[in-house]
Amino acid sequence: MNPFINVGINQVIWFLCVLGGNAGAFFALPLLVANIVLSRHRRADLQMTGLLLLSGVFIDGILQTIGFFSFTSAGFPIPLWLAVIWAALAALPHHSLAWMKKRRLLSVIFGAFGGPLAYWAGVRLGAATFHWPLLSSLALLAVVWAFLWTGVMAVAARQTLHQAGNPASPG
Repeated sequence: MNPFINVGINQVIWFLCVLGGNAGAFFALPLLVANIVLSRHRRADLQMTGLLLLSGVFIDGILQTIGFFSFTSAGFPIPLWLAVIWAALAALPHHSLAWMKKRRLLSVIFGAFGGPLAYWAGVRLGAATFHWPLLSSLALLAVVWAFLWTGVMAVAARQTLHQAGNPASPG
């Protein structure tokens, strides 16, 4: 898949979900399916979708439960729109961000900056509210996402190795 199309689809999904909430998620779902259908790495993308969806429900569910942030749309443990964003994120490691798979330091930096910036943008656009001071919120998210994204890219690298070792694998 063309990396620009991959990133573009991901960004459209993000904006539909953040600006449209749970209703926007229903418009984003066909794009999420298209990302998977257009993929040459369908099996790996589906596995990554499951991993990130579970991670997102766990991480954001805990953060919401402890009062770190809240969302304008209802949902437990997280709103549907946020689950769709987590699922959409899974299309990046094997496509537009594949170059990062073996670059751990870049994965740490990308996670530490990219994760918090996405949440902050969502807060600024009215989809969520931080209940901690801004710098404390961003710092906690930076630590969480530095570890999370490094792990995601390590899993993606292992998936690629597994796929290379099994050429018959469709995925």
